[in-house]
Amino acid sequence: MKRLVGSITVSLVLAAAAAAGAQEKKGFVQGSGGFATNSEATSGDVALQGGVRVAPHLVVFGDIGRLTNVQPSDAQPAVDTAVSALAANNLTITGDAHVPAWYTAGGVRLEIPTRTLVTPYVFGAVGYARVNPSARFQYSGGTTLSGATATAGEDATTDVINAGYFTVPASSSGVISRFGGGVQIPIGRMLVGDIGYAFSRIATDTPVTANSVTFGVGVRF
Repeated sequence: MKRLVGSITVSLVLAAAAAAGAQEKKGFVQGSGGFATNSEATSGDVALQGGVRVAPHLVVFGDIGRLTNVQPSDAQPAVDTAVSALAANNLTITGDAHVPAWYTAGGVRLEIPTRTLVTPYVFGAVGYARVNPSARFQYSGGTTLSGATATAGEDATTDVINAGYFTVPASSSGVISRFGGGVQIPIGRMLVGDIGYAFSRIATDTPVTANSVTFGVGVRF
């Protein structure tokens, strides 16, 4: 029977050990979510994945996902420079950069046979990522750029950009590589739970990395 290894745009690693004596499932789809950390930020990591078994213990998969903030990047230094320039003009404003990244990737997963229902695995994937920097500024009090009384917490982003203190960095794209592992646990005849770890690196002009821990549920078919 031919196996289809076509265009599968869906996220993070799954396909589970079938119970002893049961027929092995060939394909899967899975959704997962968790958190990603690096030296600058902790944020979310969500993904959708699908794949097909091409050999015993070997799965080919594809996924699409979003890292909600992949600092560091060029955005935060630009924000800090703007805040310093505003302070020099007696304007008390704070600012933070936010750098989400969408990605698609394809790869292979190797499952490690055990004598239990828990199936450990390791995986590697390569794909494409799009990084979209943004920034948010807030007044801390004092006056606004137009001279009015400012309220603490009031949004100042438009004022700061229009006054020329800050220019939003352009979006950028690059190759993303993801490596990691995890375990899968059957939770029903067709359902499987997944706990995974992934190291991601996006090769933009300012490369960014993230360490993710995710929890997912998938369907085998």
